[in-house]
Amino acid sequence: MIGRGRDLSLIRDELAFTVKATSPQRLDHYLLKSLDWKSRTRIQRLIREGYVRVNGEESKPSRRVIRGDAVTIRLSMGVDVPTAYDAIQFEVLYEDRWLVAVNKPAGLLVHPSGRHVYNTLMNYMHHLHRGEMTEEGQPVVPRLCHRLDRDTTGVLVVGKDSNVHRLVQHQFENRLVTKEYFALVEGTLRDEYGKATLRRTIDIPIGEGTSLATCLDHTALKPSRTDVEVVREFSDYSLLACRPFTGRQNQIRVHLAAIGCPIVGDQRYGKGVLRDEFPDRYLLHSRKLRFFHPRWKSSFELGAELPEDFRTVVERLVTTNNGQRHA
Repeated sequence: MIGRGRDLSLIRDELAFTVKATSPQRLDHYLLKSLDWKSRTRIQRLIREGYVRVNGEESKPSRRVIRGDAVTIRLSMGVDVPTAYDAIQFEVLYEDRWLVAVNKPAGLLVHPSGRHVYNTLMNYMHHLHRGEMTEEGQPVVPRLCHRLDRDTTGVLVVGKDSNVHRLVQHQFENRLVTKEYFALVEGTLRDEYGKATLRRTIDIPIGEGTSLATCLDHTALKPSRTDVEVVREFSDYSLLACRPFTGRQNQIRVHLAAIGCPIVGDQRYGKGVLRDEFPDRYLLHSRKLRFFHPRWKSSFELGAELPEDFRTVVERLVTTNNGQRHA
């Protein structure tokens, strides 16, 4: 497929390929499976606006394509086209022939989305590993084993070998990976009865949504669980260790907001109010991951220190509030 096999380090204004379908298919349906970084709505718009040609002719989304048809797609240059990938440096936490783990910085998408086609972590991963070969003599094609939101920092694992990637990704999808995040939140952790506590299990079903209300009042709520422990308390804030057992979209952010402890700076699910000395983002950090390494045949733990802006906020709160340490 085009989306999974393309070299994300290259800047392209056009894609060209030959249809390999074994039976006739609608053009929009075929492109949806091939361009896995675009939505069906976006693909249909590209077709209707004349950006897609089949055998040199403009087409409709309902057109049937068959094996051997030549398809060309004119692409937008998007935004944030980098002048040099080498200018961006990542902290590499671990690397072997099959996996690489980095400490993801804030403000960076992990993969192309919408008009952000180039300036993503995976673009850089493709650039850094160009020319590298697998054990089988095939070019390395970096693949995400899991995802982090744009402003979430910390440990992110990328597969360099397709089989190892599949096995590690399977562990994430089947809740076999132990995860720990640090979150700076507003207020004090309390149990379901409103009493101050140092530990709590948040077991609140959630769905996909663009606000706290839509996530909690959704037609397709899914079971969701996060264990939370207080690391340090301050007068108005708390530093929490969060261990999600399920992997719902924005689960930690939604769960903390739902119990009245929104993450500092979270404009989607919380209050989004920041003090002048706080960074202009929410403070959530992937601190540890533990999984089974398919090639080393052993449990593997990776960790990442807090980024400088997050660490500075915590140190300032310790100094000004004499926060009480718990864990």
